[in-house]
Amino acid sequence: MKHLRLFIVVLVFAASPLLHAEPPTAKTAAFLRTTDLPESARGLQTGSTEYRPASGSGASVWLIGVAHLGTAEYFKAIQQRLDRQTVVLYEGIGIHDVQQGPGALKGDSGIQGTLADALGLKFQLDAIDYRRASFINSDLRAPELEHEVKQRGADSGSASDETFNQLVDALQGTGMMGGALTQMIGFLGSSPQMREMTKLMLIEVLGQAGELIDAARNLSPDVKDLFDVILTQRNAVVIRDLRAQLARLKPGQSVAVFYGAAHMDEIAQRLRDELHYAPVKTEWDTAFSASSAQSGIDAAQVRMMLDLLRTQLKPER
Repeated sequence: MKHLRLFIVVLVFAASPLLHAEPPTAKTAAFLRTTDLPESARGLQTGSTEYRPASGSGASVWLIGVAHLGTAEYFKAIQQRLDRQTVVLYEGIGIHDVQQGPGALKGDSGIQGTLADALGLKFQLDAIDYRRASFINSDLRAPELEHEVKQRGADSGSASDETFNQLVDALQGTGMMGGALTQMIGFLGSSPQMREMTKLMLIEVLGQAGELIDAARNLSPDVKDLFDVILTQRNAVVIRDLRAQLARLKPGQSVAVFYGAAHMDEIAQRLRDELHYAPVKTEWDTAFSASSAQSGIDAAQVRMMLDLLRTQLKPER
């Protein structure tokens, strides 16, 4: 049961890192949504929101949420938006250790690249050109992340370190979980109908990601500790770097935060509360879509599968 739950968490990580959907309110903008498209298709869309200082003077800030899997057209639109910014702060744990030249990312794409290939999509690190002088990595180093996870586990008495190692192995496609995921992904991409069904399920699962991730965080103390480090500790690095950039940028210039959408709610709140910025507009891009007709499953079957996921993520009594 524990492996099955971790398997579900890994799939959500692989498709997009803890994307969190939240209905828009007066104080927050959602950075992920599902939508109906022509010809009975469903689409997964990510939002990019521009913020400007309430004082009216200063550089603007763009929070650009991204799905790690998408079409070539999707990543082209994201790239164009990034290239219009003066500075881009981007995520990437351990990128400092593999970076070769300004913004150039090297390394194995792991299970995420495998999933993208199986579904006929692109993986973010392969599709986005990071070789820009304006691109600055804003994230924890790999040893820093490992230290934070170990420290959190030691403080709470949880096994977050072991869970973290299992998650890393799975995302890299190594170990027992990684091997099982690789085999399953091969099956999911074995036919056009299976690919379409998998994309449709990912769209609907990610559309409920906020609920599913909240459920996953309640599974055990080690999973909660892991999520807290992956989200909160990394967000602190972003806010630190964002403050530094805003201190030197001039009115008319801009800085973008290019991160998975799960991070955006907290970053947006701190941007409003601490830096006194307000949202002025949001632009939407379709990461990928799927046809209900071509997938061979209907809305009732999708709801049944989502209910199964919720059941698997309930804490054991």
